[in-house]
Amino acid sequence: MSENQDELKAQIKVWLKQQKMTREEFAAECFVSPNTVRNWLARVSIPKDKEALIRLMMEKTEREKELKEAARAHWKPFAVMVNTDDYKLIEKAARKDNMTVEEWAEGILIRDAQERMEHVYPESLRVAEEPKGYGIPRTSGPDSAPNKPR
Repeated sequence: MSENQDELKAQIKVWLKQQKMTREEFAAECFVSPNTVRNWLARVSIPKDKEALIRLMMEKTEREKELKEAARAHWKPFAVMVNTDDYKLIEKAARKDNMTVEEWAEGILIRDAQERMEHVYPESLRVAEEPKGYGIPRTSGPDSAPNKPR
């Protein structure tokens, strides 16, 4: 086995830990059995086509991470307090969309704000004034929906 393969195998092991990806999940991504992945990481050479696929997967993840970090330089921190039941609901929805809670909440908040600005608030409110109830603290939960303009 070449030194290049040994280095790649070490990189794969680190990458799997960073991604919190099991070897079974990795095997599925590579279109092989979990046993094949075990063999690759232990003693068998990784075929060139699979090596290329794995390198692309790891590069894609790294590029996505770099892009996200670059974008975050322009972001403002934002925190929301929710009760345990609401958090569990959000967590379940995020899991179904294969996202972290933070990614899911961010997407929902931005999409909802865009939809509200486009469809709910009259043009005059978008520029000249804030909607009623804006900035008023509220408790979390289904009965605490924000006030909709009349």
